[in-house]
Amino acid sequence: METGIDCEKRAVAFGANQRKSEARRLNVVCLDDHRVALRGLVRTLRRNAALRTVVHAFDDPQKALAFVRSNGCDVFLCEIELYGSPNGLTLAKSVKKLCPQVNIIFVTVCSPNEYAEQVLELRPSGYLTKPATSDQIVSELQNLRYPVCG
Repeated sequence: METGIDCEKRAVAFGANQRKSEARRLNVVCLDDHRVALRGLVRTLRRNAALRTVVHAFDDPQKALAFVRSNGCDVFLCEIELYGSPNGLTLAKSVKKLCPQVNIIFVTVCSPNEYAEQVLELRPSGYLTKPATSDQIVSELQNLRYPVCG
């Protein structure tokens, strides 16, 4: 089983592979089983140059987890209610085990009261209800719980 240290090493290696003159970009993994919502989220992240992100989008929880296991991530944006199993909370717990300093941001249709206790256990960086505006998404990424250094 991989540890958080392994995840951090991969994240450092990920940043080292970029050109020296370029500031480090946030490695962002987005997961939503609603493809329209996922496309909108990805478009917002890619269109805002100030965010400096590398976006990896998934509509399949297992593929998202496999990617994080292999590459790590700085930010994990996730819907809570995913079709089938695991749900977004379970997946976020798995991601946090792999990368303890990951910034989890839930972008979900669920009201904050619905999963409050479980969400608070994870100490996420943010929680947005859909439809989230571009300004809300940008604000969450500019105010991360665990800042990402370049």
